[in-house]
Amino acid sequence: MVLPLLMASYTACAVELHLYADAGAGLRQPVESVVALFEKNTAHKVVIEYGGSGQILTSFNLTKTGDVFLPGSEDYVEKLQQNGQVSSSYPIVYHTPVMVVRKATGGEVKTLTDLAKSHLKIGMGDSKAIALGKSGEQLLVASGYEKELKEKVVVQATTIKQLLIYLLNGDVDAAVIGLSDAMKNQDTLTVLPSPAGTPEEVATIAVLKTSTHPDAAKQLAEFFASPQGIKMFTDQGYLPIKKN
Repeated sequence: MVLPLLMASYTACAVELHLYADAGAGLRQPVESVVALFEKNTAHKVVIEYGGSGQILTSFNLTKTGDVFLPGSEDYVEKLQQNGQVSSSYPIVYHTPVMVVRKATGGEVKTLTDLAKSHLKIGMGDSKAIALGKSGEQLLVASGYEKELKEKVVVQATTIKQLLIYLLNGDVDAAVIGLSDAMKNQDTLTVLPSPAGTPEEVATIAVLKTSTHPDAAKQLAEFFASPQGIKMFTDQGYLPIKKN
């Protein structure tokens, strides 16, 4: 009878956590892998609310509920920290923006200079909605061809997943997406060399002070930031944080 009693006690301790997570196409897959393993190991349940980084920040600010927050950039965590909403935070991986072109329509384009001189249509992320939208704009500035490239932008998507669909369907010829998504689509997309000054966003997970289960929330955040959790991101093309 000992084992059933222990199991019953363990299950009784299980809680439900609310995780806000960036909905970027590349970020979603490792998030779900980490959560699935965490749930299996702990018996806790994690409910994930997806959206662009700006969208999940707005959702939290409206409800002031939730346990853990995972945007595509540490900037959003810093905003919460400034308002006293974070009890702890952990950097996970770099969320790196790159400009890509479709091989089918931009095969002759090898650099941002070529793209600036081309007639190709560009897609970007909305800088107010997603982390790679803001860093994508900084990439354009760093290229030295901000004006020429911005004139070619025909769509601003609220998620990278949506932008990737536009790109793969041929609605746009080039776009700023995450390196992880670019690596998954090397057969159809070419990554252009990034200019010096291109930012490297850091996907950062935070434990929220609104958490009703702070110990379990911290356990989830620490699991994301563990070597096992980070590997699930780097296996998808994300770059590990450089150690000093």
